[in-house]
Amino acid sequence: MTRSAAPVGHRDPAELAVLATALREVRGESDPILGGMLVAGADGLVLSAETCGEQVDMLGVMAAVAAGIASQIVAHAGVGTSEACLFEGSSGYVAVFPLKADIVLVVFGQNKVSTGRFNLAARGALFRLREAIAQAARTSGSDGQLVARDEKLGVEADGAVGGGAQGQTS
Repeated sequence: MTRSAAPVGHRDPAELAVLATALREVRGESDPILGGMLVAGADGLVLSAETCGEQVDMLGVMAAVAAGIASQIVAHAGVGTSEACLFEGSSGYVAVFPLKADIVLVVFGQNKVSTGRFNLAARGALFRLREAIAQAARTSGSDGQLVARDEKLGVEADGAVGGGAQGQTS
């Protein structure tokens, strides 16, 4: 199921269009072990989805809650900021990554691989999504503020690679 970003609350329609296009692009070139992706706001509203799941709205809400809980656990444990939370089920995986302080990426995976292999494929999709959003923002002249900094991958809030101010992730 492809779900384009619909204008939601305070979201800029141009930002949502960039997000939907980038998600569709990344999904098309993703590792075949990934079963789909969706992007949701911190409020749980699905902004865009590239998945065949039927409960996309509920998954968006639960992913936003999971990201918030992960952020609190990581903070209370004193191990930095939350970069991901991973769920392993009997027939697959779900990873939730902060894309921005108020946006999360949810990646679904098949159970035919190890947790490590899924984690690498999911993080690769996260990196490609951030790059696609940054490229679209540069092309359209947007400010590109959709992308948060990822210390491990070296992607900044403006989508550039290298040093600079760190964006807050949840």
